[in-house]
Amino acid sequence: MIGLLLAAALAIPAQNPAQSPEAQAFDAAFLLKKQQKSDQAAAAFEDIVRRFPQSPRVGEAKIEAGVGWFGFARSQLVLNRATPASDEAFAKALKVFSDFVREHPEDPLAGRAQYMVGSTRFFQGDLAGAEADYDAVLAKFPSDLKYVSKSLERRSAMRRHLLEADLAIQDLRRYEQQYPQGEDLAAVRKYLGFASMFEKPAPALRVRSWIQGGPVALGQGRVVGLFFFATWCEKCEKQRLFLIDLANRYAPAGLAMVGIVNDGKGQTVESVKTWLGQNGVAYPVMMDSRPSTADEYGASTIPDLVLVDKQGRVRWHDNPELLQDYTLGTLLAEEAAPPPPK
Repeated sequence: MIGLLLAAALAIPAQNPAQSPEAQAFDAAFLLKKQQKSDQAAAAFEDIVRRFPQSPRVGEAKIEAGVGWFGFARSQLVLNRATPASDEAFAKALKVFSDFVREHPEDPLAGRAQYMVGSTRFFQGDLAGAEADYDAVLAKFPSDLKYVSKSLERRSAMRRHLLEADLAIQDLRRYEQQYPQGEDLAAVRKYLGFASMFEKPAPALRVRSWIQGGPVALGQGRVVGLFFFATWCEKCEKQRLFLIDLANRYAPAGLAMVGIVNDGKGQTVESVKTWLGQNGVAYPVMMDSRPSTADEYGASTIPDLVLVDKQGRVRWHDNPELLQDYTLGTLLAEEAAPPPPK
């Protein structure tokens, strides 16, 4: 299989025949990356490492090989969950990045490699490990401002997934203060808005009408997932089967899913109801009102998912693609109300 991938990579015509074989190989590998042929790109970069071990760019090739396996692993997830193919590719990526950090701790690329260790562990479902890996970037590579700032934002994300709201907010505020021009500032401010609602009573649903199912009440001893979506939204469509699976798998444990749509772009109760039936969506769905539930929750982009705990408090808010079983499982395992004082 690897031989076929390399053959495909090397078959790409060179962009500039006057370049050295090494430069041509890099151009071919980066073209595969641009074309999102991640496994082929990984194999091509690994071939560069073998063919040009003395190159000053060999470290770059190693990291890019890991990035290729990481990207391929993500493409092999099914319903946002691991498969044998994704497990194998994530393991390859993790080894590349971990080996690089261990073998080249003084290399300028080591901070990026450590950051990618954390990102790989996150998609493997190891939230605590990813938090520690991002923390290691802050501690070991303080001069790498790009990946220190990115790791600070990512550590806050791990803490949100671990339901450590106070620590997550501390990281987000630290980012705002230390990196006012940071490339992730817009995301940091968005997540600060989300996190400001954590562990507080969830706003009431502003229901114009229930399109199917319902009504669903918040804070009645069930975890409620509020899924903001639209029938015309391509990114929402990519999450449709995941949300259906989520609703079905976790309903016995106490999860109630609620879909929330509005009348934008011609959506009506009738058109949405027809779409739901045609696309296998069986959980309750409501038509939002004006002023809207989406505004109350700060759900300005779709797809968007909010988790409300059994006591009716907002506990998690992000793209559903990033939801981890640990987060939902922890909320489902919590008691419906605080234990009475002794």
